[in-house]
Amino acid sequence: MRKFVSFSIGVLLITVVVYFTQAQMSDKAQLGRELFHDPTFKGTIKPGKGQGFATGLTCANCHADFDETKKPDGLIRAGHSIIGVPQRGSAKGGMIAGANFARAAGGGGFCYEHFLQNIPGDKVNPTAIPAEHAEALMAYFESVSGDNKGPEFEIEMLDADAKAAAGEKIAAMKGDSKNGWELFGRACVVCHPTPFKAGIGSQLVRSRPPRNIDSTMTRWATKIRGGGTLMPFYASDILSDQDIADILAFLRDQMESTAR
Repeated sequence: MRKFVSFSIGVLLITVVVYFTQAQMSDKAQLGRELFHDPTFKGTIKPGKGQGFATGLTCANCHADFDETKKPDGLIRAGHSIIGVPQRGSAKGGMIAGANFARAAGGGGFCYEHFLQNIPGDKVNPTAIPAEHAEALMAYFESVSGDNKGPEFEIEMLDADAKAAAGEKIAAMKGDSKNGWELFGRACVVCHPTPFKAGIGSQLVRSRPPRNIDSTMTRWATKIRGGGTLMPFYASDILSDQDIADILAFLRDQMESTAR
């Protein structure tokens, strides 16, 4: 009976905390919260000319809306936490700054078009995000950040040559398949449910392995470090070169097992 009472009190306290947290959030910030977790986020199912479609991704797939250093949840996200965004003043390695920073929702305007609506990166206009949505997201970022400035980091934007060099370097490294499985489960399954099943991302391991596995490993290493069409890049402070080599070792094992 005591255990039941303790459990009930605990649930009640959590409910009360959540209720008051949401009650204190402004309507604008609440809209920002909904957009942050919305897999449609104003995308369209059938895109017209110059329009994007809803990919099924959400802001929350790549960014935490809490302090991951204080409350880690076991996942490895491609992007950094949105805690502290309002205090940063710039995004995308300084490409979005000044008056455009707030108008682009602290950099979220780039993701809004590129990752959520599949608009090619070179055609993205970060300030094309509707003003009301940018304001709502910034209000949400301010609401959850408070005085917390969030993690300190520097975004290194790699050009095509740097991406290729990084991919070749990582693909040549020896990886730990067991650790790679654990990292795959924490970092990759949001888009690739398993190596054998497609999700938002493609199926990685098929019934027949590719003719040149080494070439495939290099291509994947380049995409993980440098990003792809809908593939966000993983900076070195999120996945190290060795981490990526371990993930590749796991995927190589899966591929080679299909050929036996």
